[in-house]
Amino acid sequence: SSDLQTEAGSASLSSKRSEIPQVTLNQLYKHTALQTSVSILMLAIHNNRPLLFTLREMIDHFLTHRREVITRRTQFDLKKCQVRAHLLQGLIIALENIDPVIKLIKAAESPDMAQAELCGTYKLTPIQAKAILDMRLQRLTGLERDKINDEMTALQQGMQELKRIL
Repeated sequence: SSDLQTEAGSASLSSKRSEIPQVTLNQLYKHTALQTSVSILMLAIHNNRPLLFTLREMIDHFLTHRREVITRRTQFDLKKCQVRAHLLQGLIIALENIDPVIKLIKAAESPDMAQAELCGTYKLTPIQAKAILDMRLQRLTGLERDKINDEMTALQQGMQELKRIL
């Protein structure tokens, strides 16, 4: 608006003060870029057919598309968080019962037997049992336990936020 006032001020300096405001406005439109018309062909493909849209229809379809994209992305992120949280729950159970779990793994004849025993004894899913068997021994330290608990807390907060978005 200050540019408009500056341009209006310079235009009025060259004209008389008694000039009609509409004439001054018309001169501003003519000699400046205050009024510009742009030609847009609102042609788009909708349901596999090319259609001409009005501006309102184009905006409505765009917003519908963005909602769908955000919903799908949020559902994908939520599923990833749920899978990771499921694994972490199994690791937390194993860390809480670390000595019996280690004895059970050492006594098992094969990894499949250890996995089956973990599932039966601690009510774990095969995916959780496999994650426990694949866990490196360095993750048994106190610092790693804290990291697992912190990651679980962050995942739960993230899942709450994703569910709120959905």
